[in-house]
Amino acid sequence: MKLLNALLGIILSFCALTAQNQTLDSIVVSTNYLDEVVVTDSRFALKRSQSGKTVVKIKQEEIQQFSGLGLGILLSTHLGIDVIGKNLYSGHNPSTISIRGGRNRQVLILIDGVRVSDPSRIDNDFDINALSIEMIESIEIVKGAASSLYGSSAATGVINITTKKARDSFCLMAKKTWGTEQVANQSLDRFNAGNHLIHLSGTQSGIGINLAYSERYSDGMTAVVGKEPDPFNKFNFNVGLSGHVTPKLKWKLDWNKDEIEADYDNGFPLEQADFNYSTILDRFSFNTQYDYNVGSLNLNAGFQQNKREFQSSYPLVYESDNLNIDFFNKYVFNNNLFTIVGFQYQKATMIADYNPEVTQSDFYLNSVYLDSSGLNLNVGIRYNYHNAYDGHWTHSLNPSYSFDLNADHQMKILTSYSKAFIAPGLYQLYDPFYGNSDLLPENNVSFELGFEIRSNQNTLSAVYYNRKEDPTLIFGPAVEGYPYGRYTNSDKEIYYSGLELAYDFQLFDLVKTRLNYIFTETTDGDLRGIPKHAINGVIDFPLSDQMHLNLVGQHTGERIANDNLTLLEAYFLFTLQLNHRLKKPNANLFLSVYNLFDDEYVIIPQYASRGRNVLAGISIQL
Repeated sequence: MKLLNALLGIILSFCALTAQNQTLDSIVVSTNYLDEVVVTDSRFALKRSQSGKTVVKIKQEEIQQFSGLGLGILLSTHLGIDVIGKNLYSGHNPSTISIRGGRNRQVLILIDGVRVSDPSRIDNDFDINALSIEMIESIEIVKGAASSLYGSSAATGVINITTKKARDSFCLMAKKTWGTEQVANQSLDRFNAGNHLIHLSGTQSGIGINLAYSERYSDGMTAVVGKEPDPFNKFNFNVGLSGHVTPKLKWKLDWNKDEIEADYDNGFPLEQADFNYSTILDRFSFNTQYDYNVGSLNLNAGFQQNKREFQSSYPLVYESDNLNIDFFNKYVFNNNLFTIVGFQYQKATMIADYNPEVTQSDFYLNSVYLDSSGLNLNVGIRYNYHNAYDGHWTHSLNPSYSFDLNADHQMKILTSYSKAFIAPGLYQLYDPFYGNSDLLPENNVSFELGFEIRSNQNTLSAVYYNRKEDPTLIFGPAVEGYPYGRYTNSDKEIYYSGLELAYDFQLFDLVKTRLNYIFTETTDGDLRGIPKHAINGVIDFPLSDQMHLNLVGQHTGERIANDNLTLLEAYFLFTLQLNHRLKKPNANLFLSVYNLFDDEYVIIPQYASRGRNVLAGISIQL
């Protein structure tokens, strides 16, 4: 509580200082502070001051620092985002992405603008463990309902991942890491984890080429608490081609093959076991853009083939396909008005005894108006036709107002009222034992209100949100013909609300610091594994022009376990990262110490959690 009071004191003091000398007649964006560009909340490249959201943007420099620790740990250092399961053994499947009290089914993941999902999963979600962080160029995260712009599942957030593009000249990059992966109170006496990557990128005869192979492995941790480790291996292979047909028409084609092999233990009853699972994911994507005088025609298309196999006492095999086609026109009326009109088609199939299939066809319209007074308005509407529940409308209204507080600080006030939906998955609709073909989509109505103050050195933001689910997709009690229960829609209105505070600032001119506080609560909702209070902090110390030291601190408050009864204790974790850039050869040396003080904590009762672990590596660019 003292830490919370201190944080609030800093925020209030900062507001008082920046409010002094406020110039109400200033309507022009000041040139005395940086105003970076964001894309995901509108699909147009707009200045952050013109966006009606507090967009989280993760750049390449930061991604590189977390390459050995994984995508889940990187995402969890940012405001309002948690990946439950990131601190379990590498083969934990799947991790749960939580944004504003939501879970995987309510968070949409895009890779180069293409929706990715596995229709064989109950919630039709996507396992981020399959991705290679080495091939990610940048990440943008928009929190709140965004179904009017992106469709089903964009109820609490959108994670937009952009992969690396081909370089102008050929370059070969190799990376190798050595690390440990083990529970607390064990000596660090051997390397049992790591990864390696080789990446060739360049352009030949106008064709951009990206070729990459990476592997990640570990053999030191167990899933369920015990002595027998559960090995984990992940392989990623990427082929990317890009180019221009004409100066106005560009294209990009990618194929990614991701394979995971891992051992796991018995979940019921919880005990050590010699089980194994494998995942094979083939992702194909095609992006093209034709530019004309006042806009562009765009096509983002993707096809994913998923196969999961579980070798246990009850062997299971899941296979599914996911096709997504998004065709849209971006039209710029003038410097103040931007509009997108689009059509999206999705088809999900799953190989099972009952061979289920669903299709969705969407028409959508989204407009952004930027007034010279600093008032900005983002509005959208979408009509979704689903073969199981027919038609469904969503909409969004997102006004914001930006103005200069003084020569060096700008303030943005933002609010939004948005509706989103989550289409039921194939399993939920058609499974002969638990499915319900009469399911309606889950409806989410979200409201948010907040502000953001920016300068070159500081960014302060605060957002209050409230979200209603009605109806919600749940697993209901036993009914006639379904003695073990089935999926259904709840008859309750469920509410989630919370507060997000973020303060990015510089200490001693060069030391960059990021502090986040997240408060989450619910009425009749599901907060299993999600803390009511969470605090994250990152400090970047530039020891020299070539060397950086980072300290990451994460406080996870008390939360309810999966059994809905056990209250799990709060815990603090600290991570130390050291990066040193060499000029000759062009290389980077890095060292990370995760869970610096070797604290013991519980993520899931009776499952092992990571203790102190080290990771060292080198990347060389030729």
